[in-house]
Amino acid sequence: MIRFLSHIMRFILITIGFVLAVVAASAFMVALAWGGLFHGDPQSERLLTLAAGLSLPVMVAFAGYYSFLPGLVFAILTEVLGRRSWLFHALGGMVVAALALAMRSEQVRQPGLFMVAIAAGAVGGTVYWLVAGRSAGRHLDEAKISAASSGS
Repeated sequence: MIRFLSHIMRFILITIGFVLAVVAASAFMVALAWGGLFHGDPQSERLLTLAAGLSLPVMVAFAGYYSFLPGLVFAILTEVLGRRSWLFHALGGMVVAALALAMRSEQVRQPGLFMVAIAAGAVGGTVYWLVAGRSAGRHLDEAKISAASSGS
């Protein structure tokens, strides 16, 4: 029963990590997209800040939709392999972002968008590492140890 609860808690942590990673990556992309438009006029800055805030939920929805399957595969891979390094998660976030963008095949050919997407993937991978990646596979190691000690 304790092992089952451990798996459930890990699943919840992975889900929270994925959601926060998508929000962070989307916020990064929105900041890059709208950030170049701020040029000192207070009225336009307020308007662009409002536009950026309103576009963020749309960006989160699309980024979450397209990165769900690659992100799921990456999360399972990190759990099974027990990879806990920041670099692995940052590079994995870049791969997830590239695969998510590849699902939108007509946009892969735009190098600027591709570079922004993989940079946002690195941000998302880092956030995922902060939430769930630093302890990836640890509950599986503990389950193996407890199974071995109860079996002896």
